[in-house]
Amino acid sequence: MSGVRTRSFAAALLLGIAGCGLEPQPEPDPEPIPVTDLSPGIVLRGGDYADFDDHLVELLVHEGHVYVANSTLGVAAMRLDDDGGVTLTDPGSLPSTLRRCTSVAVHAKSDTLYCGSDAPMGATGPVVEVYDISTPGTVTWRGAFALEKPAIRDLEVVGDQLLIQQFDDGIWTAQIGAGGLLSQLSDTGIVGNARVSVAVNGEVVTLFADPAGPGAQLRLFDPSTWTELDRLALAGPPLGLSADAEAGSRVAVGLGSGGMAVVGVRDHALTLERTLAPPAVVTTGLLAGDIAVAVTLSGVFAWDLAAEQSSSDDSPRLFGFGPAAMLGHERAGNMLHGVLHEGEVLTSDWLWVERWALDPAGEVLELDVPRGIYVQPEGPVRWRMRNPGPIALRAELWFDRRPVWVGELGPWAVIDVDVPVELRARILAADEPNTRLSVRVYDPKVPSVGEPVSSTVLVIAQREVDDPMPPATGDVFPTLTLADVEHEIYTLPTPAGSQTIWFWPDCALMWPQLEDLAWLGREGRDLGRGEPIMLGSFDPAQDGFATRWALDGATFGLWGVAAPELGDANDFIDEEDIYMPFFIPTMPGDAMPTDYVIDSQGVIRSIERMYRGPWTLVVPWPWDQD
Repeated sequence: MSGVRTRSFAAALLLGIAGCGLEPQPEPDPEPIPVTDLSPGIVLRGGDYADFDDHLVELLVHEGHVYVANSTLGVAAMRLDDDGGVTLTDPGSLPSTLRRCTSVAVHAKSDTLYCGSDAPMGATGPVVEVYDISTPGTVTWRGAFALEKPAIRDLEVVGDQLLIQQFDDGIWTAQIGAGGLLSQLSDTGIVGNARVSVAVNGEVVTLFADPAGPGAQLRLFDPSTWTELDRLALAGPPLGLSADAEAGSRVAVGLGSGGMAVVGVRDHALTLERTLAPPAVVTTGLLAGDIAVAVTLSGVFAWDLAAEQSSSDDSPRLFGFGPAAMLGHERAGNMLHGVLHEGEVLTSDWLWVERWALDPAGEVLELDVPRGIYVQPEGPVRWRMRNPGPIALRAELWFDRRPVWVGELGPWAVIDVDVPVELRARILAADEPNTRLSVRVYDPKVPSVGEPVSSTVLVIAQREVDDPMPPATGDVFPTLTLADVEHEIYTLPTPAGSQTIWFWPDCALMWPQLEDLAWLGREGRDLGRGEPIMLGSFDPAQDGFATRWALDGATFGLWGVAAPELGDANDFIDEEDIYMPFFIPTMPGDAMPTDYVIDSQGVIRSIERMYRGPWTLVVPWPWDQD
């Protein structure tokens, strides 16, 4: 106590002296906040959304505006503002109009936009929807052009011709009139599961699914005769294709867990130049001269193809990573598409259209961090974080304005994060459903009082003590009765262990995961999670869904109306549904349902609501008790 009194007395004495006529001393200048010399290679400038129910898929740019396919909400339009922002100008249509759009294309000369979808809506049958966009930022429906085949994977305008990629029905074409209206529907006769086409130097490059081969195949055509000039096999599912934005003789191919292929198109031939391999599932590849961008479910990766990573590593220099779902407090969304436009990247992130600035002289300053962890009511918590870049970074977990955990991640490193029981008790009360931790990322040379170079949020959610549903990591998964595509009945968990993937066939956010897992299975890639089982209440064989999406060899688990032979076997979960009872809404992930990894004893080893392919950030159960 004497030390406290002495300090208090000294402070009082100084105040007394100051009151006896001495000049008050000026307050010292505050210490400057330490900042880093590092600069990010990719920066989010702005973004916007059309509706709280957005399901954004493919986008394009025309006359300073973004037009984005929004599933059952038609096509939305947004303005690219001079200050770097993005502003909604047209939210699109209502679901009641029955205009579903998952792909868009534009005929610039007539200011006409076309949209198509994977499955028709309503009673009118398959169509291409036609819109007038002559008033920038406004989408006005003009009518529909009838098709013979039902499913459209992609649309592409080449000159005055619309190319219609129709999965196993190949490539069809329609002529575009002076006013943008369509006529003369024609089958090119090309055989194969056609996905995406682009024009390069007067020729057409088309991406096909090749489940009997390495996964994907590029073909080069003369569009005047549709004569095949060359073909090239590629390893990975056929998720995306784009031409060089600077009119170069190259294309970029998104190959899921197979990475991003850069392919030269010269002298009527296709040549694989290089494959870029970010630790993520690539949905779209982009090129603009020496800049290469991989749009992935995890975010945007950017390389300078003209620069080497280091003196000892001659791979292209990775200079930027922008995580998906940075907009909105829920961290919900995944990137399905993107374009390069005037030196920027525009991404379709399911709920948002985002606008990113690129700086090839910058660095990767973001970490790849899980969005959420779902745990039992007691015990420690474990997860992983990844540094996807070539420079070291320090991560700090903050709670209640204080750091509670610190760890350094070297270049390309993945580290385990351990929240022991004592720390969990501080940050997550037993009667709270969840808590949020701030993840602050620093230049290792800058102390915690300085400015972080990036930050994000992670949610820890816990199961209620007296409610076993949804089950958490470490719990025993309840036994479900399912039917396979031959309508043979079996139960889940399976004796060998399994991974559950709930999905709906019209959910574009699930397509990359389904195709990627099917491809990994055909390649014999064992991720250590058991057999992936795709769970749905519809029969994927009825409308050709499994064939259309090249899900050859995949295992399905049918329930509900798709498997009436099950009777009331699952009524102990819910009399109507076994989808939503396993959905974990407190764990960020938006439209992606819950993937459970279950061992041979039925114990849940991990839970995720975001597909990362082989690059998971979970730490499998069991977690050692402290």
